[in-house]
Amino acid sequence: MAVSVTDFRAAMRQLAAAVNVITTEHEGHRAGMTATAVMSLTAEPPLLGVAVNRSNASYATFSRSGVFAVNVLPHDQLDLATTFAGTTGVRGEDRFASGSWGRLQTGAPILLDSVTSFDCSIEQIVQFATHDLMVGRVEAVQTAPVKTPLLYMDGAWASLVRTTNIEFKAYEQIVEGIADVLDAAIASPGCPRAQLHQFSDAFVDLSTDAIEILRDFHSHETFARAERLSRINQRKRDVESKLRALLIRGAEVGDFDIGDAAMTTDAIIGMLNSIHRSPNVRGVGGVDQLKRQFGYLVTAMVAPHRRLSLPPVKDAL
Repeated sequence: MAVSVTDFRAAMRQLAAAVNVITTEHEGHRAGMTATAVMSLTAEPPLLGVAVNRSNASYATFSRSGVFAVNVLPHDQLDLATTFAGTTGVRGEDRFASGSWGRLQTGAPILLDSVTSFDCSIEQIVQFATHDLMVGRVEAVQTAPVKTPLLYMDGAWASLVRTTNIEFKAYEQIVEGIADVLDAAIASPGCPRAQLHQFSDAFVDLSTDAIEILRDFHSHETFARAERLSRINQRKRDVESKLRALLIRGAEVGDFDIGDAAMTTDAIIGMLNSIHRSPNVRGVGGVDQLKRQFGYLVTAMVAPHRRLSLPPVKDAL
């Protein structure tokens, strides 16, 4: 008995796959599409296959160009996935207005911040029913192994994140708490220096109260929907934007001496985020000691026109 189309599609929906943007260029015209139907064929020589529906608007360009690139999307590139899937109404060359693009060897467009990209020349095209299987020889690759890919499974976008589902919810609350304490610090009376110090203290309080959650978040991996990650990442960007504005305002009134506000923001947040790595956050001096140490380090990063000597680090760090 033949398997029905409905049963086949339902079964295939359980096959999680990386989301890729397949791109090409022919006579100055770029084309691309979102696809999960990408497979490794052989390693010697390095060959991979991509299935393209002949009804796809980009099919003609792929069939004529002789080259293509497979760009594996990172988990925070959902907008790019939907753009090249055609669901946003953007067509043709306009799709490349999103993302940063370059080239490797064949001339096919390469997404510069992809998880990995395979630059391929077409060795063979094999027809199967409604699709063509493009067999590409990999001519060049670029990789960013620290990034996690965007996935598609059971009709939903998803990704790999470092947490269990319960811990993920707890981490969301921590991120919201950090955003709230920054808002409270900025709204408080006083100079930017005092507001920054208030934010640093509140950040330490939140982190030490949730130290086990933070440690678990960075030591486990599970699945989570990309939309959920997108909300958290947007909240983090909001915090970064507001902290950057506070630093700029402080520099304007002479409270701070900063060269690059974005870099200083990243340095402060990165340092405060390192609290979960402290081996004994409730050691000698406890949370008060942590507040003094981290508060001093934040001050040292932005102190105007003077050198500060670092106080001795005690057991709390």
